[in-house]
Amino acid sequence: MVARNAARFIDAALRSARAQTLRQIEIVVVDDGSIDETASIVRSHAKVDGRVRLVAGPSRGLGAVRNVSIASARGRFAAVLDADDLLHPDHLEALLALQAATGAAICASNMVAFSQAARGITASAFAAGQEWQCRREIALDEYIRCGMIGTRNVSLGYLKPLFDMRFLRDFNIAYDERLRVGEDFDLVLRAMLAGGRFHFSPQTTYYYRRHAQSTSHRLAQSDLRGLMAAARDYMLHRPDLELLLGGRIDNLEGARRQIGALEALRAGRMLTALRCVGRHPGARDLLLSSLRESCLKRLGLWDDGDRNAADRAGCPAVPGNHLTALRRLLQPAPSPF
Repeated sequence: MVARNAARFIDAALRSARAQTLRQIEIVVVDDGSIDETASIVRSHAKVDGRVRLVAGPSRGLGAVRNVSIASARGRFAAVLDADDLLHPDHLEALLALQAATGAAICASNMVAFSQAARGITASAFAAGQEWQCRREIALDEYIRCGMIGTRNVSLGYLKPLFDMRFLRDFNIAYDERLRVGEDFDLVLRAMLAGGRFHFSPQTTYYYRRHAQSTSHRLAQSDLRGLMAAARDYMLHRPDLELLLGGRIDNLEGARRQIGALEALRAGRMLTALRCVGRHPGARDLLLSSLRESCLKRLGLWDDGDRNAADRAGCPAVPGNHLTALRRLLQPAPSPF
């Protein structure tokens, strides 16, 4: 787990990690310069549970702090838990069973995407469609297609995997510290390019929290240039995937042009916006989608909580016992931990 100013949520995240049915674990928390109570909350857990370990972060960006987290992990396997998310008690045990059955270097479960508001908890399974209702391997081309910006595909880069650390270390795979966004997608993709297999379980044992802070940053053109540079690096080592990776680069270029066009429109420069989009069909489609969203928001007809309602309509219901576990995890902690 990596954390920065996560005091609002990290207590619940740690309680869910400590409550795993798999007991022989360590819980490594890298605090990257928090100025709130994050570190003191972690220390309070460490006082009563020796499996919790607090590590200081490098303050060099998200990729660097994630590298400290995986370098600090002493076990054969390491699972990702974001500081604002939660785990079902069976999460680690289920992922290890999946790894033992498949031998995969990367294993991930389906997630429950949830939000908390005054009206209660809303939750739905993250990956929709019949293809996500059974155990299966995720192919490399599918993973890349699902990472395209602006598509209705399940964004597989959001899944929180269990990694075989021996595989990552054998192939010298770590987070790309140049990237400000997309670093999780990039790490998994490079592991797959090195031959690592990625297996998926439909069990909804990871609880992904949607809240305002989790989407507080906007993509910048520099972010997209960084992701394009990373994709070009992949092509140097896998020229056989030039067409597939070229499609990813083209998609990222469309998103970059869209950002430039939106910046120009905000400044009242219509011609500049049109030049930014040019004849790039992907950029045009992304821009029109953004403008539609903006208009609906101005009219009060857009609900961020229902952004993906249409995509989730065919999603299997979250099992009742998993919803019960989520509600239990969200209850206030007993005194004090």
